[in-house]
Amino acid sequence: MLRQEGNGFTIVELLIVIVVIAILASISVVAYNGIQIRARDNIRKSDLAQIEKSLELYKVDIGKYSLNEICGDTSYGGTGCGSAGGTGDWDANSSLRELLPRGYLKTIPKDPINNGTYNYVYEPNNTGEWGYPEAYMAYNLCATLEAGGSYCINKRP
Repeated sequence: MLRQEGNGFTIVELLIVIVVIAILASISVVAYNGIQIRARDNIRKSDLAQIEKSLELYKVDIGKYSLNEICGDTSYGGTGCGSAGGTGDWDANSSLRELLPRGYLKTIPKDPINNGTYNYVYEPNNTGEWGYPEAYMAYNLCATLEAGGSYCINKRP
């Protein structure tokens, strides 16, 4: 079809281009969000592996995973220790804090989102739990994944 005026686009041509650009942009946004979710889930797994290695080194040196009062905790604030209660950091009484002054960790990692839904949970065993007559010999370390489910490290000798 020949144009009589020769310069410019019709409104239909412009609308088609705008719709194509909008479709490509929406596909990019969805793909980008999925990549961010996978990246945060990988950070969670890496952080838990770092805590696990630190706890294992501590156990090699000390003979137990903790020497202090058994205190389960979350990275968002204590559930079992008592004082933090959702302040956005590990409780001051958390058993994981024993790893800091001895140099096993520089800081205790926190979940990338770190809220009431997405946080790290540390639960050491008490005397008589999980079949162990002695405390400090086992623990659970978990994170809720954004892609679904949870990732846990369950240490039981």
